[in-house]
Amino acid sequence: MKFFAIVSGLALALTGALAQVTAPMQNYNVTSPVMNGAYVAGQMLPCTVTIFENVPADISLSVSLVSAANSSTSFVIATTLDTSKSPDSVRTKNNVTYYEHSVNYNIPTNIPLGSYNVVFLDSKTNTQTSIPITILPVSSSSVVPSAAATGSSGTPSSTNVSIFKSDAVTTVSPAKAILSLAAVAVLASML
Repeated sequence: MKFFAIVSGLALALTGALAQVTAPMQNYNVTSPVMNGAYVAGQMLPCTVTIFENVPADISLSVSLVSAANSSTSFVIATTLDTSKSPDSVRTKNNVTYYEHSVNYNIPTNIPLGSYNVVFLDSKTNTQTSIPITILPVSSSSVVPSAAATGSSGTPSSTNVSIFKSDAVTTVSPAKAILSLAAVAVLASML
């Protein structure tokens, strides 16, 4: 039983570690957006970095959204992201102290759909960290406005409206799939 708990905890820790991307100079981690994540036009794109306590505070980050198909199509998310080690940004988890900074970007509704990179550029070291994402179309509302305002169930405004769109399906990265299969194989061998 202890072995099962240890293996489960290890698998969970590895899966959580895959959700963050370390910068080339290892001076910050990007914890959002999620790599290969799908985001919807007209909604928020969270951009979050963590800076560990033992890393010098000499970081100057800008964040932009750049089309993977056409690099001349880009949007500025933040010209200067706050990377200070202030009391407002300090966090502690598992006895590790770090500083977390976020900016929420409202994705324009008229943005060309498709693949993009969220680029975190450190101008002090001239290095960048790119997180690939996909921008999906604006979702249409399927509830009558008066019903949404009152909280009642209402009736659909269209008979063929679905909240599940075929283009909203994302795939699991091969690394996560292999990790999951390995964890299942270990668990199966214990039984």
